[in-house]
This record gives sequence, C-alpha cells and structure tokens, in this order.
Amino acid sequence: MLKPSSSKNNKKPQHLINLIIKSQDGDKRFFQFNHDVEIKRLLIKYCETKSQPFKSTPFLINGNRFDYSKTPDQLGLKDGDEIDAMYHAFGGGHDHRA
Repeated sequence: MLKPSSSKNNKKPQHLINLIIKSQDGDKRFFQFNHDVEIKRLLIKYCETKSQPFKSTPFLINGNRFDYSKTPDQLGLKDGDEIDAMYHAFGGGHDHRA
C-alpha cells in the first residue's frame, strides 16, 4: 500500500503495511507501519497504548518469538498479519503448604 505523496512537499511516498497486534484477552489494535523500519518501534507504541511495560511484554508471530530489531519485510510480514502480545503469568503453581 502506498501512502499518497503531497504536492506541498517533495517527500517520496512510503510503503506502509497494516498490522494487527492482538492481546491474550482478544483485544486487537490496528497499526499502519513502514515496512522497512524496525518492528520494535511499533511494539513500543503498542505497549504505550496499553500502559504496559515493553520489556516485560513478549510478542509472537505464528507462536514463535522473533528479533525485534528486524523490519516487517525481514520478518516476512504481509498486510493484515497479526502479532500476538502475551502477558507474563505469575504464580499458577500448587500451594504445597496443605
């Protein structure tokens, strides 16, 4: 998808990709992002919109972790692809005191 260029400035059109970040609770956030910029910038923006710390939010593509320094192109992402945002679960073990 091309972002239309404006006649008021001489900037080149940028190639944009539409990506979806889905949290474990099913909430989906839609983003339009440059295909050749580190995906980390998008992930940080997502965390800011959710008021959660980036460093403790793992992200997955097709169930796999990935290198946040790569671009959507390098990761093979296509328009409309989803990235899963996970939450760290604390606890969950049995109470052995009983």
